[in-house]
Order: sequence, then C-alpha cells, then structure tokens
Amino acid sequence: MQKIKLILVFLASFVLPGFCWAADLDTLKTDFLQGNYRRVIFEGQAQLSRMHLGNRDELNYILGLSYLKESKLDLAGDCFRSILNNSGSKFKQEASLGLGDTYLVSGQFQQAEDIYNKLIADNSNSSQKPAILYRLSQLEFKKGSHQKGNDYWFKLKRDFPLSPELRVTKSITFVNTSVADEPLVNVHAEAGEYSIQVGFFTSSVNANNFKDTLLSKNYPAYVENSGTGSRVKVGKFKSQKEALDLESKLSRDGFQTKVCP
Repeated sequence: MQKIKLILVFLASFVLPGFCWAADLDTLKTDFLQGNYRRVIFEGQAQLSRMHLGNRDELNYILGLSYLKESKLDLAGDCFRSILNNSGSKFKQEASLGLGDTYLVSGQFQQAEDIYNKLIADNSNSSQKPAILYRLSQLEFKKGSHQKGNDYWFKLKRDFPLSPELRVTKSITFVNTSVADEPLVNVHAEAGEYSIQVGFFTSSVNANNFKDTLLSKNYPAYVENSGTGSRVKVGKFKSQKEALDLESKLSRDGFQTKVCP
C-alpha cells in the first residue's frame, strides 16, 4: 500500500502536470487559430513561469505570434529572441521568420530582408520558402522597388504555384507610424497602369514582325520605341492582378515575359 501511495505521489508531482501543460498548450493553439490573441497572451504569460523546459519554446512561439497580431512588436521580438537564444530549439526557423516579420511590419526593412535572405541561404529547401518569397515581394513593393517585388512574386508563382501565399487577398499591415499611412503596393491592389513586355529588339522591323505574331494569336500587342530599341508589349491594365493573369497565359504559350508598371 505504501508503495502504491509513493507511485501516486510521483504521478501527481511529475507526470500529471506534464499532461496538464500539454492540454493547456493545445488550448492556446486552438485559441490562436480562432483569433483569440489576447486570451492566448493572458493565459500564456501565466503558464510561462511554470511550463517545463521542453515546451517553453513552443509556448514562446505562440505568444510571439499573438503579440505580433496585437501589434505589440517589442514583446513579440522578445519571445522570438528567447527561442533563438536556445541553441537546441526545434523552433529556430519559425522564430527567425517571426522575428523577420516583426521587423517587416515595423518598417525596419533591411533587418527583415537580412533575416529572410539568411533563412533562404541556410535552408534552401525549407517549407517556409513560399512564405519568405511573399514577404520579400511585399517588402520590395513597400520600398518602391516594383521590379524586384515583381521578380519575387513571379518566382513564387513559378516555383510554388500551389502555395497558399498566391491566394492571399490582403497585403501585410505595417504598424510603424512612419509608414502606416502609406498604401502597400501589391499584386492585388489597383495602382496605375501595367503591361507585359514580351520582347526587346534593336531592329524596329523585327519588333513589328513579333508584334504581328502576337496579334495573330489574339494578344493585344503593340510596340514602344525608345532611344535604345523597341519594346514589344501586350495589354494595358489598371491592376497588377489583371496583368499577372495575362502574363501567366503568355508564359504558358512559351513567351518570355516581364510585368512593367
């Protein structure tokens, strides 16, 4: 009987709390997925002091994401750095991406870009790569580098055509006051006029012949002349999304394409 009591004491003191922590963590995950970020923060902070070491990084990651959703960027960064300081953490890649996002939404573009590029360099086959390419495209659009933003977006489309990032209809929200009221240029937003360049020729004759080829395939092609040569373009659109839709069709037909703002 005494031996049974000792076993029960052991279970109550060590094993059962582990199950409770796991259950609490699952509850926090559910709350996060349901958008209850403030509840996650309130409950997670209370659990953090008693969470055993093995689960602290996972809890810090969920807390960091919740702080990020609530625009508490300093606290989010602290959570992600806490994970990165643990050399043996299983959440280092996720924490790095989270820290990059913290810099991104606060308008610290260079710091964010450095982290994203390092993640790609260190983990070229990472499942995070579509998410990183999407963030880099948004970052470049925000900086005003439309061509680089397009390049990242096309790479995302080419390499990861089924990625959920391609179905995103809302751009990243920036909370830094110096950039918060500047609209983010993105592939879903209407912003000016866009066309697709499908060729550049030093000979105007070759340019016009290529234009006629495109016209014969029912593409609305035309030639733009410049001092260095002639650009053959297709379409004029008010939104990048329209241009990207036609660009995809041109690419499938074997043409080399580039969207021009």
